[in-house]
Amino acid sequence: MRFKPSKPYTVGLELEVQLVDSFTFELTEKAYTVFEKASERLSAVLHKEFLQSMVEIVSPPCSSSEEAVDILREAYGEVRRIGEEEGFYPILLGTHPFANPCEIRITRDRRYERLLEEFQIVLRNFLIFGLHIHVGVETEKQLWEAYNVTLKYLPLFVALSSSSPFYKGKFTGLHSYRLKVFEQLPRAGVPEQFFSTDEFEVMFNVLKNSGFVDSIKDIWWDVRPRPDFGTIELRVCDAIPDFNRIEAVADFFRLLVAWSSGKRVERFYHQVVKQNRWNAVRHGLEGMFIDSDGVENINSRIHWLVEEFDREGLLDRLGIRADNLYNILSGYPVSYRMIKAYEKGESLRKIVRFGLAE
Repeated sequence: MRFKPSKPYTVGLELEVQLVDSFTFELTEKAYTVFEKASERLSAVLHKEFLQSMVEIVSPPCSSSEEAVDILREAYGEVRRIGEEEGFYPILLGTHPFANPCEIRITRDRRYERLLEEFQIVLRNFLIFGLHIHVGVETEKQLWEAYNVTLKYLPLFVALSSSSPFYKGKFTGLHSYRLKVFEQLPRAGVPEQFFSTDEFEVMFNVLKNSGFVDSIKDIWWDVRPRPDFGTIELRVCDAIPDFNRIEAVADFFRLLVAWSSGKRVERFYHQVVKQNRWNAVRHGLEGMFIDSDGVENINSRIHWLVEEFDREGLLDRLGIRADNLYNILSGYPVSYRMIKAYEKGESLRKIVRFGLAE
């Protein structure tokens, strides 16, 4: 498996958008309409997805998170304008709050049909929508340093992006139920540690030679190394209905990747990472983070890291919009507002509106 270097700390974003009827707020199979009416500019960044009621907006590699988010924002705006004409809204939430999976159709595609044949009801329950972030690295050493540090700090990104407290018409009691749906797949969830491309390739070839995967795309871990792209890919985030928050989360990831360079990568317990991830899924920013030096609040760990990044001059070095980063990290993701509205008696149909980005 050959490593292909990237320009360090470049960023690419992939945002999954659900399409809901503007009257009923049910998922509506309008992806084909979006592709049909898309301008040439939108078509360049628009991808089909598993469901006929979703599309994906994918930025090219960009020099900054702000640049990548501007591309997403512009594309989302055009999808929204198409929706105004065609009777749907583009929604950015990790789950649809009340849709019934039995009523949803998948996109006609050989790969999707093959996956559905293999995973059956598990895949039919996949009414989930995420944000994926690629960050470029220049060397193999940087890739595996970034991979292991990101693996340790996955729960922080769960807590910063949570937008899926409802599923199939019920309040789940969690901030990010999307992850509990996704981890049902055999090659999803929290991966193990790897320290080299050779080590990763041995594991990958066992799966490939056994006929269970064709490419790295068939591995859906919360964080995925891409030696073939020269990127580290963060896949744990819910879709976020706030483009400033998307920028801040992407910047936080870029900073973490840069900070990890040259850091001694420790071995840590897989079960501890899973526990920390659960703490974030269940309690959001108030969840607890277990580390070798004790236990602290996830929100406190986020702010400790930002101070570390700043001390090392990384915000200036990467051209981070510090005002946006600090503003977003001092607030709460949309799951908090969704839960509060529900506790006040708001209907789930109205709560869907929290996924409309401006």
